[in-house]
Amino acid sequence: MTIAEFEYFMEAYERDVFTFCKYLATDPDTASDLYQETALTAFEMCHRIDPTQNPKSFLFAIAAGKWKNMRKKAIRRQRIAPESQLEEWTNASTTGHNPTADTAQSALMQDILHRTIAGIDDKFRIPLILHYFDDCPTETIATVCGIPTGTVKSRLHKARALLKKSLEKEGISHA
Repeated sequence: MTIAEFEYFMEAYERDVFTFCKYLATDPDTASDLYQETALTAFEMCHRIDPTQNPKSFLFAIAAGKWKNMRKKAIRRQRIAPESQLEEWTNASTTGHNPTADTAQSALMQDILHRTIAGIDDKFRIPLILHYFDDCPTETIATVCGIPTGTVKSRLHKARALLKKSLEKEGISHA
């Protein structure tokens, strides 16, 4: 793959991969770092990218692997030198102006949903994000995660159950 082909390839999937990184990291700065790491690794591995074999899943697989490595590193650092961290869950669209009741309710629901999804273990969260936010079929998710299709289906089922349970704790139940 030439550099021009790689640039076209990255431009075609940039938005999807960055959105996936945002859902994994939940923090914009960390998501940006994750995306950059993913793009760099994809460039280093561009000779392995086959445009006929769903290259988007190749990028998702790189991002998921990088995310797992970042999490492991953060956990290891936390064990060695713990530091207190506050999670910030402010919605940028509600700062600086007074939103209507519907907009405020929608922002609150999005905030709760993102917090709830962020609290799910990565092995369930990654398939959930790929399936519902990136519209990936189970075969693609299996390729990205390196697991059988049946495992993807069971993890999606478990993730939905965990999500439902967490949302019910927040006082939100489905109609």
